[in-house]
Amino acid sequence: MQMTWNETKEYIKRDLYRNLESCTKKDVVKAFCCGNSMVSLLLYYRICHYFAGLERRNPIQFLLHSFCYLRFRKIQSRCGIELNQHTEIGYGLRLPHKGGIIIHVQTRIGNNCEIMQGVTIGNNIMKSRDDVATIGNEVLLCSGAKIIGKVKIGNTVIVGANAVVTHDVADHTIVGGVPAKVIGTCDDRFVINRREDEEIGCIV
Repeated sequence: MQMTWNETKEYIKRDLYRNLESCTKKDVVKAFCCGNSMVSLLLYYRICHYFAGLERRNPIQFLLHSFCYLRFRKIQSRCGIELNQHTEIGYGLRLPHKGGIIIHVQTRIGNNCEIMQGVTIGNNIMKSRDDVATIGNEVLLCSGAKIIGKVKIGNTVIVGANAVVTHDVADHTIVGGVPAKVIGTCDDRFVINRREDEEIGCIV
């Protein structure tokens, strides 16, 4: 789905606020200039995702996309994350820690999700290389969690540390273990730095 530039800016605002609890012009400039932070990675992902979705790009857009894409790839390497510019991710993504995060290009992730270090969202190579997870809104993937194959994770879900998810997960549940099983219920209190109903006020 092609996003407008205004939508892209709003997603950037919400990403920054979720990760920094702040979204000032200084925060945006710092993220744009920094070469090794997860916030910078999110900023460049959003810009690249916008340009990659355009049907046609003029020469200036092509040059901007090329510059941002090279920066995006370099920051991925420094932060230890694999994330494709075409992957569809909702606003308010939070990446609090670096290291070992792998997100399959076909993955779809909802709004206000949080992904910890060591998380893999991938395919089940014995079944299909392209069938991967669809993840709902307000989902927390704890350290080391693995989401394998074509599964649907509902809204307001916590996947525990080192859990391996191979089946669908219902809304408002906590799952853990190998393979993952329901171990509790949850509400949305774990979703920090969320601003849904008011303008953040960041200038992008």
